Amino acid sequence: MGEPVRRIDGADFQPGIRLLARLARVAELACQQTGISLPQYRLLVSITGAPQRASELAAHVGVSRPTLTSLVDGLEAAALVRRVPVLSDGRGIQLAVTEAGREAVARAEQALTRRFVDLAGPDAARVVEQLVCAIGAALDRETPPRTS
Repeated sequence: MGEPVRRIDGADFQPGIRLLARLARVAELACQQTGISLPQYRLLVSITGAPQRASELAAHVGVSRPTLTSLVDGLEAAALVRRVPVLSDGRGIQLAVTEAGREAVARAEQALTRRFVDLAGPDAARVVEQLVCAIGAALDRETPPRTS
């Protein structure tokens, strides 16, 4: 007979939820030190693999459409993204990351990594990797695929 299954309730996650809120602020400050905001970082990461339709990115990045427009305007003015017409849709626009945008992502990720390693210490890397893999896989299963 195996171990009894332990029921998880909201109280088990409360410290982690509060920690995530604090870490979001740490991430925002680390990104800002590299010249981009955390929402700009999320947008750049979302389009780094391949251009994405602007109309689909707002939900994926977690912002409203007006906020997305503002983010894109700022990133375009900084030459980190460019708007590209969708050939099959005369009104459609895709967002593509520029080389400068890729460099901004790399700088932000270096700053984020340094900050989180400073906080957690090198011995926490294995535990963090396991947690990130488990939660990332769960998020991937519930996120519908994006279309180009």
